[in-house]
Amino acid sequence: MNEDVVLVTFNYRLCSLGFLSLADPSLRIPGNAGLKDQVLALKWVKQYISYFNGDHKNVTVFGSSAGAASTHLLMLSEQGHDLFKRAIAMSGCALNYWVNMPQTNMAYRLAKFHGYHGDNIDESVLNFLNKLEPTKLVVHTLLNRDEERKSYMFPFGPIVEPYVEEDCVIPERPFQMLKNAWSNKIPMMIGGTSFEGLVMYNKLKRNPDIMKVLCNEPALILPEDVFNSNTSKENKRMGEQLLKLHFGEKEPNDHALFHYLDVYSYKIFWHDLHRTILARLSFALAPTFLYRFGFESADSNINRQRYSIDDKVRGAAHGDDLCYLFHSRESRKLYPNSAEYKTMKRMISMWTTYATTGDPDSQTTDPIIWDAVTKYYNLRGVNIGNHLVFQTIPEADKLEAWAKLYKSPEQLCGARKVDDYNWGDPLPPLL
Repeated sequence: MNEDVVLVTFNYRLCSLGFLSLADPSLRIPGNAGLKDQVLALKWVKQYISYFNGDHKNVTVFGSSAGAASTHLLMLSEQGHDLFKRAIAMSGCALNYWVNMPQTNMAYRLAKFHGYHGDNIDESVLNFLNKLEPTKLVVHTLLNRDEERKSYMFPFGPIVEPYVEEDCVIPERPFQMLKNAWSNKIPMMIGGTSFEGLVMYNKLKRNPDIMKVLCNEPALILPEDVFNSNTSKENKRMGEQLLKLHFGEKEPNDHALFHYLDVYSYKIFWHDLHRTILARLSFALAPTFLYRFGFESADSNINRQRYSIDDKVRGAAHGDDLCYLFHSRESRKLYPNSAEYKTMKRMISMWTTYATTGDPDSQTTDPIIWDAVTKYYNLRGVNIGNHLVFQTIPEADKLEAWAKLYKSPEQLCGARKVDDYNWGDPLPPLL
């Protein structure tokens, strides 16, 4: 802790312990207990942080991946109102499809997985689950083959609560909460890494049939909102166009691992980060700052090493930016004259400068003008590589193509107008 900040971290309940949801209001388990843990932690910070030399009026919430999605959800929920002053979402947001998984009878399916033979009645299911060992509530395989084919990830997660109580966190779809979110009045910093899709490397290596499915059914690549609003013929055409966008002149096949990982970079992360930026530009009164982490290191990009044993892999993997903010068990000693050390100092300086002032433009490392995104330059931000460069991020062209999959700006980001896009053709060409 070399900076003049107070860092607070906390845990929250996961899986069925944190996100079990039952529709019967008499049982009082509407879901999102894990998010309610986070709200309680923030209320604690507001009440007690002054005893630790903190300022309860100057709180910045930030997280990575699921933590970023949680951050954004609290920005949308009235439960987060007035608990923090600004936010940072690193490689995640409330619009990511893995945050909004359909949870069809998951409590019942969990009970059946562990031997329940009764009917799908909430009270009976709950009584059965309450008798299980706690480990059985978190160790299970519930997703069916069709859900895996659609790249579903988690059986339990944030959910639109089936009834509204006083502590309800998500009363409606996060997409519908964008326009009137209380956080439209506070700054946001948002971004990701240069090769987010590398997080899927081991899964595709172990299950090459996934690539075969995507090659044969390209419509599965499409965002769910797009898929559900078109005919099967339209979906097939747009899915093929997306494959062409990511494969270039190479013919899509079930052996092109890294091309599919590139697709996942956008499908799992970057596309919905872009939608969030566009929504902020339409509805927010406060600035939105974009970053892209592309710094490469043979030793210190720890997540790239975790996800892939292939020495030829380039780029920063999902979560590699965290390696330059926090020490981990795999972290190596950094020497002051190394590029890794300089990157660490830059990251810490920019993040803490933003946390204390609301402006990430740090003058203590490499002074750089870091402007907020604008309607006409919605993908301009700071690229964090060997140097800091304020530029249109390299993913911009593909992100604009993904944005044009939608029939209207309302469907894309909830806005009536998005200045950079021409919506004259309901199915505009991608290339």
